[in-house]
Amino acid sequence: MNTLKAWLRPNLLTKDDPNDFVAVPLLGGSLGITEIIEALKKEGMEIQTETAVDIITRFNRKASELVLNGYSVNTGLVYMRPAVRGVFYDKTWDKEKHSVYVNVNQGLDLRKAVANTKVEILGEQSSPMSVFSITDKATGKADGTLTKGKNAEIKGTYIKIDGDNPKNGIVFKNLDTQNEVKLTKDDIVLNEPSRLLILVPTDLEAGNYELSITTQYAKGGITTKEPRVGVLSSPVVIG
Repeated sequence: MNTLKAWLRPNLLTKDDPNDFVAVPLLGGSLGITEIIEALKKEGMEIQTETAVDIITRFNRKASELVLNGYSVNTGLVYMRPAVRGVFYDKTWDKEKHSVYVNVNQGLDLRKAVANTKVEILGEQSSPMSVFSITDKATGKADGTLTKGKNAEIKGTYIKIDGDNPKNGIVFKNLDTQNEVKLTKDDIVLNEPSRLLILVPTDLEAGNYELSITTQYAKGGITTKEPRVGVLSSPVVIG
């Protein structure tokens, strides 16, 4: 049985009911292929790390190649199928107006794991900071996909970047390489307690990213002694 720990925070969509809460999972960090392999080795897997990484990397490459050549691919963990975004007024493909993406849904193995998971509520979350969503202002989509060089809107509570701690700011962390890109002050177009407007860096490599916000913002024109950190619950995808 899997156990997912979570904190409760007030449901801001139903402000008239003070006893209405939503659960926020407690994240234990970000793991990549190498970390998962090391966890498997602790369970007794005898394959060398380098060999396992090579096999998984080849598998991912081939699965990507097949789905982007028109196949629906079922890995057991996820089910993928290709799709094309954009409106066509003729028979010409225009990279500036159209794009390819992949729809990803839970596979049978993942659905079984979800069904075998219980949630342990840790109590009410003490920090008022939460990161709710991010929207690509170029496409209007709030599914986590972002366009490099375009604006994105982040919504939440207590997310205004404030304070003099050097850790404060907005960070994109590549979930595959663990490389981090911190936005410059010029990349933050709008800085409000519940809304941030940012410029997505043009030098971000394609991949999945964890978006985190670190700030000392508090009400009343004061700052907290230590920074708070809020993480968007779903990955950000750079195409």
